[in-house]
Amino acid sequence: MTQRTRTRKAISIILGLALAGAGLLGFGYMQFHVVEPISIKLWLIPITILAAGVAILWDDFKNP
Repeated sequence: MTQRTRTRKAISIILGLALAGAGLLGFGYMQFHVVEPISIKLWLIPITILAAGVAILWDDFKNP
């Protein structure tokens, strides 16, 4: 793989943290504040956002 610049890596880490945080917040909101049953399609939104953030962070810390 090619070497990443510091700026690009910093932006990538910030994006990964933002996506992971948004996914956790969305998951927590749906878990604790929604009373009605929710379709699995709506559950996939925060789970996918969380997974994308974790994947970005994993790639950043796996490849220095």
